[in-house]
Amino acid sequence: MHAALAILVTLTAFFALAGALGVWLMRDVYQKLHYLTLPCSVSVWFLCAAMFVAEKQKQAGAKVILIGLVLFFMNAVVTQATARAAWVRKDGQWPPREPPPPAPPEAKG
Repeated sequence: MHAALAILVTLTAFFALAGALGVWLMRDVYQKLHYLTLPCSVSVWFLCAAMFVAEKQKQAGAKVILIGLVLFFMNAVVTQATARAAWVRKDGQWPPREPPPPAPPEAKG
């Protein structure tokens, strides 16, 4: 049981650090958003599994899984809101500006 717990916690830390490293190395805010999702979409499940293995009371494990589900689904909402805020900061408005209308076709004679 201790070996499984150590492996799960190590995987949790690995994916969290990989996400932090990705955020640190990427230049663009939109690239960084991809790496912000890694701890909430992968690490949280390893942490939930570790808690479920380590805790004798399964009610506590169920609560951790519920918190993991909230993190997993709120991750998409927060990522979308952050991307939209970055777009507004760069472009000045939301929704994005409409592209210019196409040029009229040339008259055939």
